[in-house]
Amino acid sequence: MRRIVPILVALGLLAGGCSGIKVDADYDPNADFQSLSGYAWLPPTERQNTGDPRVDNPLLASRVESAVDNELVFKGFRKVEDAEADFFVNFHVGVQSKVDVTSVPTTYGYGRWGGVYATETRVDQYEQGTLLIDIIDREKDDLIWRGSGQSRVHEGGTPEERNERVRKAVAAILADFPPK
Repeated sequence: MRRIVPILVALGLLAGGCSGIKVDADYDPNADFQSLSGYAWLPPTERQNTGDPRVDNPLLASRVESAVDNELVFKGFRKVEDAEADFFVNFHVGVQSKVDVTSVPTTYGYGRWGGVYATETRVDQYEQGTLLIDIIDREKDDLIWRGSGQSRVHEGGTPEERNERVRKAVAAILADFPPK
């Protein structure tokens, strides 16, 4: 039976830092990010259940929420009750199978003029994890910012190592929030 991998692993973060995570962000240029100060989490019932136990993992959800809370507080935002919030935060996680095909020229044989030239092809199957973090204007109920991070899924590690992977991924994704 295939080992169930915690969602943190679904993020596919690093073997050695955040260098392995590709981040991107998009936002509404008309949104007033300077007026944002208090946030609340969108209720978990609003989150989509994927049916993938690696993704629909309460341990992962807790890690992501904690990392996002820490990062937003570090940036000067306050966690408040829903009615007081300027914006809501939500996240989505997914895992997708990928194939990487690489061809390299190779020489077989000896000597300067001897040998056979060929191409060696390597096929690497892996899973790519994606973490999306959404910022939603509470008053308008509109998505105003979305950050994403993608990387290969790496299994294993202690809970502390998993916490650290999620923390680094969230920090990388939220690095450019709010946009300047």
